[in-house]
Amino acid sequence: MKDYSFELQEQLNELASLRKIADKRLKALKNTEKGSLRVTTSHGYPQYYFKEEGSKTERYISTAEKGKIKSLVQCEYDKKVHDEIVSLEKRLRRFLSSYDISRLDKIYDKLCKGRKSFVVPIKPTQSMKVKEWYEQNKGMQNTFEIKNPFLTIKGETVRSKSEKIIADYFYNMDIPYVYEPKFTLVNGRTLYPDFALYNYRDNSTVYWEHMGLVDDTDYLSKNIKKIMLYEKNGLVLGQNLMISYESSDSPLDMNIIKEKLESLFGCPL
Repeated sequence: MKDYSFELQEQLNELASLRKIADKRLKALKNTEKGSLRVTTSHGYPQYYFKEEGSKTERYISTAEKGKIKSLVQCEYDKKVHDEIVSLEKRLRRFLSSYDISRLDKIYDKLCKGRKSFVVPIKPTQSMKVKEWYEQNKGMQNTFEIKNPFLTIKGETVRSKSEKIIADYFYNMDIPYVYEPKFTLVNGRTLYPDFALYNYRDNSTVYWEHMGLVDDTDYLSKNIKKIMLYEKNGLVLGQNLMISYESSDSPLDMNIIKEKLESLFGCPL
C-alpha cells in the first residue's frame, strides 16, 4: 500500500506558497475601502453597489470607476482565497499528524513468534516485501577481480572508497541495497550496476551507478554508453536509474546523494 505522506506534504508546501502570494496581494490592497460589494445585472450588464463598513446604505459605482471596482473585487477574492488556504493548511496538518499507513504492518510485526506462525497478514508487510526483494536481487554478482577492496559496514568488498561511502550511507539510512547485482539486457548481455536499491515508495528496484572518474575521457565515454544501454532496456534516468559523479576537481558530495535519494523516495532522510 502506497504511503502518500510525501505527496500530502508537497501539497502542504504548495498551499504555504500560495498563502504567501495571497498575503502579498492583500498587503498591496491594504488601502482599499472597507465594506461590501454587491453586483446585480440590468439589461444584461453588471451593476455595482458598495456599502462602506459601518454604513447602512449603499451607493452605486459607475463603470467609469473601473479601477475602484477592480480593487474591491480583487480584494474580496484574495481575502476569501487566503482564508480558505489557511483552513486547508490547518486540516491537512491535523491529518498528517495522525497519518501513518505503516500502522497496519506494525500490528503483525509486534506479534510474538508463536502468534505470527499462525497468522496470515491481510497484506504483505514491508519487512516481507524487503525480504522477497533481497531474494530476487542478489548482490556481488560481478566476478571481475576487485584489486583494491574496501570493506563496507554491511560486510561487502567494493571497488572504491566512494562506493564504500555511498554503500555505508545506504546502510545507515536503512535503505535496502545490494552491491553489483546482475542486470540482463534484452539481447541477453549482462551488466553489473554498482547498486540496486529497494524503493519503499512503490516497492520497485532502482539501479544506481557511480561515476568516479568523469574527467577521464575514456572512462566517461564507456560509462555514457552503459547508461544508454540501460535506457534502451527500459530504465529511466531519475526514476529507476540514478547516477552520481565525481572527478579529481569535484569530490563526492554526499549532500547531492541525499537530495537524489529524497527525490527518489519522496521523503526526507
